[in-house]
Amino acid sequence: MLKAVVCIFFLWNFLAGRSDAAFGSASKHRPKEDLSHPKCFTKGACGSRLDLTEILKSRGAKKARELSQVSDIGNITSYSGFFTTSETATNKNNMFYWYFPAQNGDEKAPLLIWLQGGPGGSSMFGLFSEMGPFELTSPSELQLRDSSWNKKYQMLFIDNPVGAGFSSPTTDAGYCNNTKECVASNLYSLLQQFYVMFPSLLDVPLFVTGESYGGHYVPAISYYIHERNLDLTKCNGDTILGTPCQKLPFQGLAIGDGWVDPVNQMTGYPGLLYNFGLVDDQELVKINEYCTSTIELIKENEMKKAFDVWDEMLNGDVYPYPSYFKNVTGSNDYDNMLRTNAPASFGYYAPFLNQPSVREKIHVGDAIFNSGHECELHLLADFHVSFAEELSTLLDYGQYNIILYSGQLDIIIGAPLTEAFLKVLDWKGKDSYLSAPKIVWRVNPTDPEVAGYVKTIGKFSYVIVRGAGHIAPYDQPRAVGDMIDKLVSGAPFKP
Repeated sequence: MLKAVVCIFFLWNFLAGRSDAAFGSASKHRPKEDLSHPKCFTKGACGSRLDLTEILKSRGAKKARELSQVSDIGNITSYSGFFTTSETATNKNNMFYWYFPAQNGDEKAPLLIWLQGGPGGSSMFGLFSEMGPFELTSPSELQLRDSSWNKKYQMLFIDNPVGAGFSSPTTDAGYCNNTKECVASNLYSLLQQFYVMFPSLLDVPLFVTGESYGGHYVPAISYYIHERNLDLTKCNGDTILGTPCQKLPFQGLAIGDGWVDPVNQMTGYPGLLYNFGLVDDQELVKINEYCTSTIELIKENEMKKAFDVWDEMLNGDVYPYPSYFKNVTGSNDYDNMLRTNAPASFGYYAPFLNQPSVREKIHVGDAIFNSGHECELHLLADFHVSFAEELSTLLDYGQYNIILYSGQLDIIIGAPLTEAFLKVLDWKGKDSYLSAPKIVWRVNPTDPEVAGYVKTIGKFSYVIVRGAGHIAPYDQPRAVGDMIDKLVSGAPFKP
């Protein structure tokens, strides 16, 4: 009897402490369970969900804009609500967006899309913890962020895919099992409706940005847009609104610490972990075994098995015990080698959004705020799929501003991983890129501190952000802000 009680006690403690953290995220990045508020069970207490697809169909864009405007949050103009991005007889996918015109009032300011990683991470994390217009000093106290990209650029935050944040399918059949078609097509459907609602934005440049598993999302949707911009017949008919598919003003992309080409990126882990002093010689042998096994399984197209090995080594999302990385380093934060735990503020955004008054203002009503765990489980076999081909196509086109960046202190997808795949990425500028000189970059030439290191060829730059980890806009907001300015303008990085 005593043994049974002891076993139950330890099992309970294990489950209670289990992290459902997204890939490339520390344990406080997203809620451990789906969130709702008990007051929302009373009709009208949290407002109602705003279905903009139906409003666009029945009442037009002007009314949709009017109803979606957010009032009394931060004293700046914004718009939010849901678009239906796919619909079948058995399922309806509803995706949440929050759009912010530029705070400086420039209606011609470029539009930047932000896609959080995960998979299953809400882009509300980026909005409140990285570069969005707001930051939280507690789960209930909000203020404007001085370093926000939204000061001069328009921003569109999307909870992507369904199962992340407020975006949900109505049945399990709606969850995506792959990024290249399912995730990309749902995002594209949302964007087509967004531009019907805000047609003036067709005249401003569009840039797609994201981090971590955004290394899947960003090249996927960018390639999807690119292909349809070249040939709108690939849209396969009208949008879900019944409107013609429109060419989108796509001008470039930025991927931070991105999981783009896992089979080649895996080779970077042993050197990274060893040279950071995180593993010793004996532990390095085990890391090499994990990496070799993962790479072999990817090459055999055993993607779920590849995930399982890699998850046991480092990620620790599904593996039912502490990861090998956790055991040998004692660290709970693989986003920044200088931290043992993630900042407490990373956990503020979900309870803030779950307040009934906030739910009403952003038009989500009683919608569940998903932990993202179910979304992630549906994409486990997608984790180690490569997006090198999509990125190569976009680079070879030669007309897009493209930046890949790494936080110098990142572990989960550190600079050696990105450099490993860039060395073998097959594109026209490969040899010129590899032989290009490194630039020691400062935001201003008179700055005493170095912002980072850059290699550039044509419209492509690879940037290492000095002193930043995986969540680079949080760690080094000034440097990353300058980098985004260069993405948008095409201006060169200077020593």
